[in-house]
Amino acid sequence: MISHSQFAITAILTVCAYYFIAWFLFGRDRKIGTVVPLYDPPRHLSPAMLRYIWKKNFDDRVFWAGILSLVAKGLATLHSEDGAAKLRGSGRTADTGLPDEEEILRDELVRSHTRKGVSISMVDPRTMLAASDMATSLRRDAVGRWFTENRGFVIAGAVLSATALCVVASPQNKEQWGVLALGLAVMAPGAFYLFFLSLRAWDMLRAARENCDRAVLQRGALVFAMVVPCVAAITLGAVVLGATFGRTFLAAALFLSVLNILLLQWMKAPTLEGSEVQTEIEGFRLFLKSVERLPMQRLEAPGEHAGIYEKYLPYAVALEVEQPWGDRFIALASTSHENAGLPNAESFYLGMWNGKPLEIIYKPDPPKGRAF
Repeated sequence: MISHSQFAITAILTVCAYYFIAWFLFGRDRKIGTVVPLYDPPRHLSPAMLRYIWKKNFDDRVFWAGILSLVAKGLATLHSEDGAAKLRGSGRTADTGLPDEEEILRDELVRSHTRKGVSISMVDPRTMLAASDMATSLRRDAVGRWFTENRGFVIAGAVLSATALCVVASPQNKEQWGVLALGLAVMAPGAFYLFFLSLRAWDMLRAARENCDRAVLQRGALVFAMVVPCVAAITLGAVVLGATFGRTFLAAALFLSVLNILLLQWMKAPTLEGSEVQTEIEGFRLFLKSVERLPMQRLEAPGEHAGIYEKYLPYAVALEVEQPWGDRFIALASTSHENAGLPNAESFYLGMWNGKPLEIIYKPDPPKGRAF
């Protein structure tokens, strides 16, 4: 006779098997083709869209790539005031139509603050609203064309996971069914948001170790304020469910919750056209990070003229190769021209990625003829 524990283990393994089969058939990325250096952005995509397709997700780098693209096009200026990045409109008009995501940033952060400018901080409500609208626009334009989310498989997996938890809990009466439903309803949203907030909180701790300024503290306080209700909801649900169904149920709930959250990202897969773009992105990224070793005399290679650093800096930030790209052209400006101090150049802190603080050097309105 099969015991209850065997039923519970079988139910959990069934969820794992389902997700593995779904990922193997529909969620795996296609193999990219042969990567060759590409000297121009693929398909004329914006820096923000390029990163969104590359990562299949919206993050701070997507937002900053859009901001830097507006600056590179001369539609806004970026300055450092009191340790914060200040964005101001330049009064210029775009030579060509802007991508939707950049038009949103221009409308919400530039046009309405042309004179005074606006501080760019992810704890500022205006910045957060602009980032949210930008993310919505990118998702609308990218999902279905460049990659699919396969949300149906994740929803089915979530339903299967809930069924497995019912098997593990095995409620005996209406009261226990009510406790199970209420406890899961309280814990599920808290666990979902806490997973992502914990990643951001870890970034805040590392950022504070490197540069504990007011902006980092404000952002850390906001993350903490959002973490508290999540932890409270999980603690309350865990106490109730643990007292009713035991620790084994809590362990199963934790495992399945993490599994479902991870599969939200892992089930995203590029379309056929998106797979081609992924190959082109890798080629363009190869150029940005290997610019000194590539044959720059080729006809399709960009010349080392004024503005090349600023033009491709948003793409370098988007594709996480800003360090080699910046080293190449900052070194060029320092060794090939007089005044190696780069007057008017400013450093901007963009946040933490991969455990390291990201800062970029930007020099607005470079003089004609300066290769920077």
